[in-house]
Amino acid sequence: MHFPNRNSLFLMIVSMMLLFGISSFAATVQIPEWYRMSAVLSEAPVIDENFDAVVKLEAVTGNLVDSEVRVIVPEGWLVEKAVQKVDLIKQGKTEEIRFRITAKSFLSPASIVVEAALQVPVKDLSERIKKEIPESASGMIETVESWPAVSRRYTDIAFALLAEESFYPLSGDMWLNYDDRLSPSNGFKGPVFYQNPVVTAHQAQTDLEMFEKLENYLKADPQMLEKLSQSGIDVEKKRHDQITALYVLAVTAYLEQKYDLVSGFLDRIEAQISSSDNQTFENMRIASANLRGLSFWAQGQRRLAEEALKKAFYINRKNSLQRYVLRNIGLFMLAGGDRNTAAEMFRLALNMKSSYTLLVGESELLRKN
Repeated sequence: MHFPNRNSLFLMIVSMMLLFGISSFAATVQIPEWYRMSAVLSEAPVIDENFDAVVKLEAVTGNLVDSEVRVIVPEGWLVEKAVQKVDLIKQGKTEEIRFRITAKSFLSPASIVVEAALQVPVKDLSERIKKEIPESASGMIETVESWPAVSRRYTDIAFALLAEESFYPLSGDMWLNYDDRLSPSNGFKGPVFYQNPVVTAHQAQTDLEMFEKLENYLKADPQMLEKLSQSGIDVEKKRHDQITALYVLAVTAYLEQKYDLVSGFLDRIEAQISSSDNQTFENMRIASANLRGLSFWAQGQRRLAEEALKKAFYINRKNSLQRYVLRNIGLFMLAGGDRNTAAEMFRLALNMKSSYTLLVGESELLRKN
């Protein structure tokens, strides 16, 4: 009986640990694509105003004939001609279909769903399979021939439309949490911060412990990184998960008013990011510096709070997240009685997004008072 050597066994254990909870599957050859479909909004929706959902449908393998495209809008919204038919899209060509929509309510989150009923080009797809993947042609063609003659395919446009900030796509570029404990006066919401909507504190703690174990393994065996890479494990992705976990725990500590823990978690994030040249961490750097500023503010350490918020802004003054940081700086100045600086910060934030509806109202309130 053959037993794996110590290094092989070690790698096996690490790989199983990192991939725990993820279903494994054998690599399979994919059936060639025969269509492409995408959908975008022509402009940001505004309540009671019209905009278009623009659908692009491309025939990749064979022609698309007698296709039917339908949009499903949020409840209460209006759409003109929700179902449209396309007689023919020749192979290699793209058809653009527009649906006129009227937003009627604020939503978070929301989506506009596009459904396409497409006739499968069985003959053309089978010929392509025979030509490109002859070794798997028999089984693939059998699969294609078993499909319904009309296949329904979907795509969607996910977004939020909020009274506080109008429209934006669902992404990491959304801060939806306000700390009203720090609201400077009546009529103003508290400063805003980012809170991960998906990762729980428990999951964050687990991710953090897993990465710490991985780091220890990498320190013990300099060749482990290459071995893990060869096994299909993305260590850089694990590092990103670790930074996310640290931020989730920092926010949890902030909400529980455990400010020493907040500082510790944010210090660890800063140390990890400073050792990486990856620009994908820029949003996290801004979110972390902003949270540090709010933590100091909550403790009454105004000088440190101001420095941290300014540091968040100077990470990249053109980053779209700065509309939040500028508003927070404005609220901070307003809480200290500096109304002129507060008004200027609000103005700069509105320059970044004029439809920042919450801030439009707050700016007007500041001018009146």
